[in-house]
Amino acid sequence: MKLNLILAKAFQFVIFVLFTFMALVYFGALLIVPLGVMAQPIKFLSAIGLPTVLSLATGIAILAYLGLAVSKMPELYKLVIDIGVDLVTFGHTQIKRFDPLIEVAKGDKSANPA
Repeated sequence: MKLNLILAKAFQFVIFVLFTFMALVYFGALLIVPLGVMAQPIKFLSAIGLPTVLSLATGIAILAYLGLAVSKMPELYKLVIDIGVDLVTFGHTQIKRFDPLIEVAKGDKSANPA
């Protein structure tokens, strides 16, 4: 039936949008976390009276130190990237699970011309 085809494609699209959103949020968080790490010391040091330029230098130094600490643990950033890749792979697999349903719905449409 045409309704079965429409429903299968609609749910496939919803799953596609859901997993795309989740992947974008995951990788976006990986980009936002360093900015947050740098922004908080800048706000704190500016609040206690340090000039903004010195606060910025301190925030960059703290971020660089954390980057150095993470770079000494290659398993950590490989794990974080692998989790994101697994999320994308899982989403692709779930989207492909709708293909047999769509093929059956297309076959039903050609079998019943009415």
